[in-house]
Amino acid sequence: MANNLQEANVKPTAWKFEELDGELVYSVQFSEVPWKFRKALLEAMKDWKPASYGWHKHSGNQLFVFRKSFKNLDDWTRWAESFPLQIEETRVWGNKEKIITHGKKKVKNA
Repeated sequence: MANNLQEANVKPTAWKFEELDGELVYSVQFSEVPWKFRKALLEAMKDWKPASYGWHKHSGNQLFVFRKSFKNLDDWTRWAESFPLQIEETRVWGNKEKIITHGKKKVKNA
């Protein structure tokens, strides 16, 4: 299933949604998910809670947003680094924003 996701060229984006009861709640958004990769994505995110979904009128591709609680930043980072796709995380400190890339580096075929 992970290979199917890599073939889809889906680029997930993540952000800390909130801090709740001492835990960090993260959201991950997948944009431009082709219909044939929907099942693989839902399988990969089965332990996450669906937060929103939709589709792009012109391309017909789908958009999914999932949420999950993590005990701390290290737990989130471990999960993001182990995910089969690169995830770009947006972190905001005051008025500064930083993009952090987690996960697998895409390998080009020779």
